[in-house]
Amino acid sequence: MRHTLHPEDRSTDVPSFAELVQQGLLPAYARMQDGRRLGHGNLVLSFAAEATGRARFVGLARVFARRKGVAPGDLVYDYDAAPLLHAFIARARCPVFYDAVEEPGLEDLVGRLVLAWPAPAMRNVRQAVDPGLLIAEEDAPPSEPGR
Repeated sequence: MRHTLHPEDRSTDVPSFAELVQQGLLPAYARMQDGRRLGHGNLVLSFAAEATGRARFVGLARVFARRKGVAPGDLVYDYDAAPLLHAFIARARCPVFYDAVEEPGLEDLVGRLVLAWPAPAMRNVRQAVDPGLLIAEEDAPPSEPGR
């Protein structure tokens, strides 16, 4: 999954995707989805969108969908994530929250693996076997996170 910040979720507290990443809010924000897009019990490779249209690997987790509209307590009571949570709930047509358990095994690739994300970039959930997902670079310093 390629993560970005939905325009309607921007606020003075989190004005950009770069700020969301810098504040360490990406793991919380990634657990908020409009619809049951990630399934239940699936492994999800997470990538942060970069200004170049590429996506940098940030982690691997197994996700578990909650009942529609039931937010996890750790998100509800996370003061830093509150602006994102409230904006997401206000705009989502079908708010679905996920519990996520980090999975071991790919830690050495976090921050180093960069994919060339195929067009259209708005299609941010893809199967790992998607032939359009190509390794763009490895071991490169992160660029400015983008939309």
